[in-house]
Amino acid sequence: MLYLETFLLCITVATCALIRFLLLLVLLYLKRKGFQSIPSAPVDSFYKGHVKTLKRAKANNYILDLFAEWQQRYGQTVAFFTWGRSLILTSDPEILKHVITDLKKFRKLNRLPNRSFCGQRLAGWNSILTGGGTNWAAKRKIMNQFFGKTNMDNIFSFCKPYLDSYLRKTLMPKVGQGKTLELVEELTLIFLSFPLCLGVEEVLTPEETARNLIQILKMISKPNEYNFLQKVFFAADTERINTTKMIIDMRAKLWEHTAQRMEELKHEDEIKPSDILGHLIRANEACNFERGEVISCIVDDLMTLYLVLDNNVKQIASMMLHLNKYPTVYAKLVKEVRCTEITDLKSLTSLVYTEKVILESLRMSPALLRGTRKFVSEDEKPQQFGGYRFPSGTHFTFSQYLIHHDNEIWENAEMFNPDRWTPDFKTDPFTYIPFLVGPRACLGKHFAMLTMKLVITALLRNFDLEERFNEKAKPVIDRGRALLRIKNRVNYHFSPAIQGQKIEF
Repeated sequence: MLYLETFLLCITVATCALIRFLLLLVLLYLKRKGFQSIPSAPVDSFYKGHVKTLKRAKANNYILDLFAEWQQRYGQTVAFFTWGRSLILTSDPEILKHVITDLKKFRKLNRLPNRSFCGQRLAGWNSILTGGGTNWAAKRKIMNQFFGKTNMDNIFSFCKPYLDSYLRKTLMPKVGQGKTLELVEELTLIFLSFPLCLGVEEVLTPEETARNLIQILKMISKPNEYNFLQKVFFAADTERINTTKMIIDMRAKLWEHTAQRMEELKHEDEIKPSDILGHLIRANEACNFERGEVISCIVDDLMTLYLVLDNNVKQIASMMLHLNKYPTVYAKLVKEVRCTEITDLKSLTSLVYTEKVILESLRMSPALLRGTRKFVSEDEKPQQFGGYRFPSGTHFTFSQYLIHHDNEIWENAEMFNPDRWTPDFKTDPFTYIPFLVGPRACLGKHFAMLTMKLVITALLRNFDLEERFNEKAKPVIDRGRALLRIKNRVNYHFSPAIQGQKIEF
């Protein structure tokens, strides 16, 4: 009797599991039926969708090549599926207009690697980059006073002397020793020095911040490369533990410094135009946060600032890799830099060709290679964009890299050609989006352009750079992740520039 009851129980459980599986298949079919009008690559299997293809592309670092192949074969807008999720890859400017600018219907995802790491808050959920809603809008309004174009003159007056001092005291002695320097490491030290002259005192030295940041970025960029046992037995993963400790230590020191600065601001009537920490404090105080949360959100913003400055580092490093292939462009750039004395923002702005080179570098290798938004309809009904109807809950993926390399949009898209940026050159606002556009356009784009120009002119004016790449591991631009990364060491030999010497590369 007992055996019969056990047998019947097993039959019941198996039947329920089978019914559940069949219901899932029916629901999956009905869900994907809403995407029948949208072109799609053949799925690996009905249940998994394109999971196998995507995993293989990610493992071999050609996810963007896969997306480019799909768009070339099936059009600008392509549907693909991962288990129960339906995703849309699009480069259609008409659809992108909605995806990028409509904040109510298209929302950023909460699960982003820069928000937390192993349960430890990193850049948080309410920073000027990752936040949303009324608090985020209030913060951006105040921070625009700092990052706005009209304030760049003030920022220049602090950053330029500080950069000159850094080159003289730190970089020149290294060059004098005749060492081969790793460009990304040196640029990281330079860019992480800028907050020190903008109101964020030396809580951590640039060297310590750079070391921590390199480790943090390394870890958050490969969270899925850990096997199951490492994830279960987290205590055995020393690298993750040490990275988490770094984050805790950085946030604790920034918290203490922020709390002290908040007390000082109570006795100050105005904030200096160049005081970024003061502006962040005022911006977060304008939000509906409790005091403890205000400080945490300010620390979120400072951590975000460090992470974003790293984008500028990779941008200049990738620019140099492009210039390696175009010696005439490099020579023209150096000539302009060395023939122009940079004394104020106006003289920096006069570097027309330098700006063209930066704009072209941002086109060829944007810091953000791809982005994702989730479409949420208020009435849960499908809506039409760009000739297609999309159900609520659809995830949209767009790639700045693919848009910038589309030969239908850009003439000779694979050629690094700064001369395309003439005063008469016009582009659709949704076909050139290194800083995005609309309400979520990069708040610090003017600051990014200013600091990149300052660093480029300082390096090329003072030094001749000669590549010393490892022939077996030459540096390449890593396109396998959402953010621009450089694979392998970017080694250069720096030597003091001889003014008037013919430039060779």
